[in-house]
Amino acid sequence: MKRIILLLLASLAVWLPSAAQKMMKPSVMVVPGDAWCASAGYTLKSGGETYPDYGRALVSDRDLNNVISKINILMADRGFPLENLETALKNMKTEDLERRLYTDRSGNAIAESPLDMVYRAAAADIVLQLSWNVNKTGPKNSITFNLQALDSYTAKQVAGVEGTGAPSFSADIPTLLEEAVVSRMEVFCDRLMDYFSDARANGREISIDVLLGKDVGADFNTEFDDYELAEVITRQVARNAVGHSFGKAPSTDTMLRFKSVRMPVADEDGMPVDAYSFARRIMRPLRKEPYNFNYKVISKGLGKAVVVLGEE
Repeated sequence: MKRIILLLLASLAVWLPSAAQKMMKPSVMVVPGDAWCASAGYTLKSGGETYPDYGRALVSDRDLNNVISKINILMADRGFPLENLETALKNMKTEDLERRLYTDRSGNAIAESPLDMVYRAAAADIVLQLSWNVNKTGPKNSITFNLQALDSYTAKQVAGVEGTGAPSFSADIPTLLEEAVVSRMEVFCDRLMDYFSDARANGREISIDVLLGKDVGADFNTEFDDYELAEVITRQVARNAVGHSFGKAPSTDTMLRFKSVRMPVADEDGMPVDAYSFARRIMRPLRKEPYNFNYKVISKGLGKAVVVLGEE
């Protein structure tokens, strides 16, 4: 009998961590949607592209913080860990510019976009983009909203919900939004969990570029133990990708590009993995014999890493 009890306890000890991992929910960060920022004039230019200006929106719009707070409460009530947009913006400003900007041997700049920097500073699994309009019908107001869930690693939409709430004589915008959203949240959250469960089981998509630096002393055709350097790197990607799943994008003589690389959500110790740490893991053997390469890994958000061989 005592032996049976010990066996049951041992089985329970194995099952509990596994069950906890299956129930783990993705962290989320609520941001104003691109459409809302554009219509309100909260945009900025960077590298010839237009991006939402979250910092100015938070400072200038009195309803925004309250609206974000309402969505945060709805998500927290359903057990989702939260990341704060304002904190992410502060963290982003303190980062070293060198990590975000590099010029390769051809003179091309490798830089993060403003959104890449915010998403990496927050390190949320999912970004919830919220846009809304206030509709006026005589003395009554109603609100039409659009809530999109984006994978912060790929910027792909993984869930979404939209709708219009009931008209009201006196409710403020955050209250109107809550009333419009709340009845639709269960389906929305279920879709989030379906996506995240798939990512945990099959890996999360990232991309990795490998460049030849100025002092690398080799090219992708250089052979090591009968394998060309390009083959060595490709085999490393395959070994570490979940299910050996990855794709190759068009490459050049000085750049290898890997897309849709299925990266584990967490490492062996349960720590979250991003493209930067995954790329370092892939490249680590290349510091040793017979390769002896130095390299630099540069983040482009959470979901893309650029490796420069021959740099430190």
